[in-house]
Amino acid sequence: MSNSTIMKTNYYCPRCHTTKISEYEDTFECTKCRDSNGFPLEFEKKNIGKIPDDEILALREQGSIIGAFEELKDADKRKKFSDSLLDDDLEA
Repeated sequence: MSNSTIMKTNYYCPRCHTTKISEYEDTFECTKCRDSNGFPLEFEKKNIGKIPDDEILALREQGSIIGAFEELKDADKRKKFSDSLLDDDLEA
């Protein structure tokens, strides 16, 4: 694991707005906020100040969303998903 330093910085947690973070090269972790598994929330530096705070996802949250799309690589799952969308349209 890479070394980290807790210090005042230009970056802040978009959830609790603390500047007490563990900073890495391209990301940082909030020293206060934790996910449902107890892990610190980690954010990409490039998003801070460019995306509204309430729209910034932690890396694990991004991974969960991407993981859902990874399942669609399977042809059977993709067809089932596509069919469910068509069924929704027909019921509306």
